[in-house]
Amino acid sequence: MRYLAAYGGENNVKAGMLHYFMYPSNDISVMPKEFLEERNATNHSNIGEKTLKKSIDIYWELYKVKGRLQ
Repeated sequence: MRYLAAYGGENNVKAGMLHYFMYPSNDISVMPKEFLEERNATNHSNIGEKTLKKSIDIYWELYKVKGRLQ
């Protein structure tokens, strides 16, 4: 929900997530500061861009909110 509020749509959300995973930084994250500190979520991943894109697509299909809000 935070990504949708910040980025507005599927393509923008996916691009924002990809950018964050490729270049993690607290400054560009939409997650609360406390979450990032608790989970140490700014470690750089060695996963390739192609794999990240596929993973983000799977995540989007599993957790998309469109059609689920009432």
